[in-house]
Amino acid sequence: MPEPTHSLFERALIVEDLDEPREWLADLLPKALPAVQQVDTATTLAQARERLSEHRYGLALVDWGLPDGTSESLIQELVAARPGAVVIVATIHDDDAHVFPALRSGAAGYILKSQPAALVMAQLQRIEKGEPALSPSVAARILRHFHSGPLSATSFDSSQVALSDTPLTEREISVLRLLAKGYKASEIAGLLALSQHTVTSYIRDIYRKLEISNRAEATMEAARRGLVA
Repeated sequence: MPEPTHSLFERALIVEDLDEPREWLADLLPKALPAVQQVDTATTLAQARERLSEHRYGLALVDWGLPDGTSESLIQELVAARPGAVVIVATIHDDDAHVFPALRSGAAGYILKSQPAALVMAQLQRIEKGEPALSPSVAARILRHFHSGPLSATSFDSSQVALSDTPLTEREISVLRLLAKGYKASEIAGLLALSQHTVTSYIRDIYRKLEISNRAEATMEAARRGLVA
């Protein structure tokens, strides 16, 4: 018999390296799912694996891009560690290069942290009914791909592309352009109608993809790409 939801979800894990979204999700999760009695957190893949060595989680919310790599293998480990485990990717990216590798790894849901809290809670509550927790834009993207034809096994193999060669998404380009113009994260958030922690996540991913570490390097890269005069 399948494990009862209340015991499966009693202890959950959140893997997120930024303080604000990690605390936000840790506060939100028990409100959405009263079965959750304890929430453990980790900021890196290594720390998440330490937690996993101590406890087999039935529920986990995992960011895709972490300081020590993507969560692809971690998702597989979480799913394999406990029968019926539900792993949901909680990120800011809804493009093919992130969505499909995450779902292929065994994620049972994919939600966007940039959504309002009420919407995220509603999506999380779906898993109690055995339904996938998917943000609307992600669900629409999946449908479009199936309607456009079968997916090949290597269509979205992110491991084949070096981070430095990975193209930026349209949103990341917008953030990079404003960053190069001297705007702070809080100002970029206001201009793009995003939360500050979402913008911070974009900046972190831009730096990771471009293999840079500061605003000066970001400005040079933006100029090289013709984003700023």
